[in-house]
Amino acid sequence: MKTPMRNSGKFFKNQRWLAVPLLVATLNSCKKDAIVPPIESESESTMNELVSTKAIGDIIWQENADGSWFDNSYAKLQAAASYSITASTAQRYSGTRSVRFELRDTDPEVQSGTRAEITFPVSTNNNRWYSYAMYVPSADYKPDATDEVITQWHQGGGTTPALCLRTKDDKLWLRVMSETWIDLGQLDKDKWHTYVLHVKHTAGSDGLIEIWRDGVKILNRTGPNSYPINDTYHLPFWKFGIYKSYWNGTRTSSTNKRVLYFDDIKMGTENATYNLMAPTGSSTTPAAPDETTESNPITTTPTTGNTVSDLVLVNAETERDVLSIKNGQVISLKALGLTKVNIRANTSTTGSVKFELSGKQSKTYTDSKAPFALHGDDGSGNFYYGNWNPPALGTYTLKATPYQGDNATGTAGATQTVTFSIVQ
Repeated sequence: MKTPMRNSGKFFKNQRWLAVPLLVATLNSCKKDAIVPPIESESESTMNELVSTKAIGDIIWQENADGSWFDNSYAKLQAAASYSITASTAQRYSGTRSVRFELRDTDPEVQSGTRAEITFPVSTNNNRWYSYAMYVPSADYKPDATDEVITQWHQGGGTTPALCLRTKDDKLWLRVMSETWIDLGQLDKDKWHTYVLHVKHTAGSDGLIEIWRDGVKILNRTGPNSYPINDTYHLPFWKFGIYKSYWNGTRTSSTNKRVLYFDDIKMGTENATYNLMAPTGSSTTPAAPDETTESNPITTTPTTGNTVSDLVLVNAETERDVLSIKNGQVISLKALGLTKVNIRANTSTTGSVKFELSGKQSKTYTDSKAPFALHGDDGSGNFYYGNWNPPALGTYTLKATPYQGDNATGTAGATQTVTFSIVQ
């Protein structure tokens, strides 16, 4: 019997509980301070740790909120309230959940700003890839003449970031070097859109910014996009979420609430590619969220239907999701840095899932305890891998059928089938 991997989250049959630890800055008062100029400077005492690339191949960090929560020793949450950063089942692009950010004009300041963001350590390389799917709900992201930052790269020095994505007047903008505002088009709300960004952060002429939206390249800009690296400025660290400097102090604007959803979020090394970084998920947009229940962290899964929403490749060595497997997908073990792998079925209310694998290797297995996985798990989110250490190279077809009862009993739901190839 294989030894279970380290515990990375608790799952319970028919009900998954998600603890959301929040990184809340110590405040001197529950009230905001007097109005201060909207300068996006912040203390870096918790963000200047240098780390080496340490994740799955050329993916440094990846999160879709489906598994254990992501407030850990690498990514950190900057949140003022329990509703600031949560996992949501109301909207999702990939899997069963997305990351929901909510910011209110009455929120206490965190790191000297009105923000709900995820922040990362200082990069060890100036060439990086970033991607995510983003959903902007029209009901909770109304037009505002004052801007907010949704993605930024900080370099310290107590100054505004040299590069950031902002929204203003229902448009998406890229601001470069504090002066140049590039119009990236209207915010197309109530739909999921994917973004892939490749940036070579430099103060020289060899700087590069490439942006793709929904697979179409919308920007290719060369030239300076970073402050020079010296005693004042370091390599950038990435942040995303919502930061509205106009709400610092006691100032207000025409809106008082901002909500954004992010899913299938990735950060890649300089060797990453568009195909590796592109978010993968359903093109179907779920129904609009019921905001009366969205103010608290999600603790249960939907209770309608009996389906497998998708099949997820899991790195059983790190307990991390790698990607949602699509029909015809080619999975490169070398490119993704994989050896021990498993496949999980994301389901709605289900008693068990029967897996039928055929191809270079074959296996039939029924898992009666969530998370439901082809090679099983210990019921606490620690995945086994059987003889997939590594899997044999070749083409496979996997069928996953959900059942209402244990051990493939009761009414069967629709079978999810994918054919994929595993290559070196």
